[in-house]
Parts: sequence; structure tokens; C-alpha cells
Amino acid sequence: MFRKAAVRGLFYPSSAEEAEKFISENTAGTPPCEALAVMLPHAGWIYSGSTAVKTASRVRIPDRVILMGPNHTGLGARVSVYPEGRWETPFGDVKTDGDMIKKLTSSHICSEDAMAHINEHSLEVIVPILKHFNPDIRITPVTVMGLSSETCRAMGELLAQVCDDNTLVVISSDMNHFENASVTDRKDNAALQAVLALDEKELARTVSGMNISMCGAVPAAAAITYCKLKGCTETELVEHTHSGYVSGDYDRVVGYAGVIFHK
Repeated sequence: MFRKAAVRGLFYPSSAEEAEKFISENTAGTPPCEALAVMLPHAGWIYSGSTAVKTASRVRIPDRVILMGPNHTGLGARVSVYPEGRWETPFGDVKTDGDMIKKLTSSHICSEDAMAHINEHSLEVIVPILKHFNPDIRITPVTVMGLSSETCRAMGELLAQVCDDNTLVVISSDMNHFENASVTDRKDNAALQAVLALDEKELARTVSGMNISMCGAVPAAAAITYCKLKGCTETELVEHTHSGYVSGDYDRVVGYAGVIFHK
């Protein structure tokens, strides 16, 4: 199955040359580290691309990547795994990982489903960045929506079962949406404190209790469970910013953060 890019030329450059220039200009100048997972934002590159590139460039991108992000469209299954096939990017097509797709969809938690992915941007905007750093990547795109805390934990446990040492889990999430910069910074910092502490229960309590519109809170919680089961004890906040720094509008911003979950 072939997925044609839905937001190419809108959220990120349509040409390989322009995409390459943007990524090269925002790549961190430090050697990549080994990571179990990373959390990257998924807005238009003009707003969050720098944070996404800086964070992705800080880790080694292996051949096998599981991308897990929110389902903004409401279409498809609650946990939708894209079928075996290819995804279009400015740098050429990226193959999906048939073996990993079979492993995930053999569980009752996941469904093989393309509908959730057709117009979803949360994973698409990240794929060209990953392909830049490893042209040989195979991806397993997963979108989630409306999971209970029990299912969220079960998803993290499933990831721990199927992921080997050459697998990177990429969480796609923006932070708080459409409040002023001061409120967004306060809410983002509270949510990020839970993420960095590897406390998925506190993340859920904080997001709910403070009414934080962190769209990828569920995939982040599942990934935290996964990382702890794999022995993760060290996290790193690479960057935290918001759209107001680009747009000049500080009354209605979206927060963005890049986080590394170290091996």
C-alpha cells in the first residue's frame, strides 16, 4: 500500500533541496547518542521543525523505527498500525516494516488500518527528518486515540516485548494548545516534569487535572512504560519552545518540546 504525502508543501518543504537545507541548518553539532525513544513535535516545520531536527539529530536513528502519535482525524481504529507498503517523502519513499507490523497487529490492542493515516499529519511531518539521518529506515506508523490507562500500559508492555536493541520508538506530540504563552509555559512545564521523571501516571493526572491539551499524552505515557521496562533511568529535555517565538503572537500559542529517553 502506498501513502501519498498529505501535508507536503504545507507543513514542510515539498522539494528535497529545501528540506535538506532546513535540516542541515538545524542539526545539532554533537555526536548522536543511543536512545530507547525520543519525543518530537509535529507542527509545521516553520514552528516546530527546528526542535524536532535538533532532537532527532542528537540520537542514532536505527534501521527500525516505530512512530507513535495522536489521531487528530478521529478516523480508523483506536490503535491503527499502517499496513505494509511505502510512505512518500521529499527524499524518496520510506518502506513500512512488515515484520514489526505483524508483531504489533497479532495483539488484540492493535489493528492494521490505513484510514487513520491517510490525512493524519502527526507522523508524516517527522518521517522526512528520520530518513535524512538514516536513508535505510523502515517505519511502523501507529496512531492512537482515546485509550484507557490500562490499554495505554498494555501498549507500552507490547512495545517492550516486540522491540529489540536496534529499534527506536518515536513519540509525536505537541504540548499545550492555543492559550497565552505564560499559561502554556506553566502547563507545559508541569507535563514535561512528569515525562522527564518517567512517571506516566503523574503525566495522566497532570494533563487531566490542569486541562493540558497535549495531543500526544497517550503515546507518551505508553512510551514511558516501554522505556522503564527496558531499563531507562535517564531522560533529557533538548528544547522547549512555542509558536509565539515565530509568529509574534503570544496570546495564542502552541508549545513544542524535544525529549530523549536514553538507553
